Amino acid sequence: MAKLIKIAEHKCICPTCDGNGYIRVATGDTSKDFRDNSQVHQCWDCDSSGELEIVEPTFEELEKMSEQKTRLQ
Repeated sequence: MAKLIKIAEHKCICPTCDGNGYIRVATGDTSKDFRDNSQVHQCWDCDSSGELEIVEPTFEELEKMSEQKTRLQ
């Protein structure tokens, strides 16, 4: 019998750094050139990997939850 996957894992591009892994933060007057008055920081959301992992239950797990007689409201 095949092993059932309990949790589905997906990846998406980090919306904070747009997949670059770093963010440029303004430190002064950026009217002339943004690169001169900015600092590069590592992305804090994806830990500089550029991707976020999405962990969600599979359909089997959702069906199990719906079979239970507990309700949220």
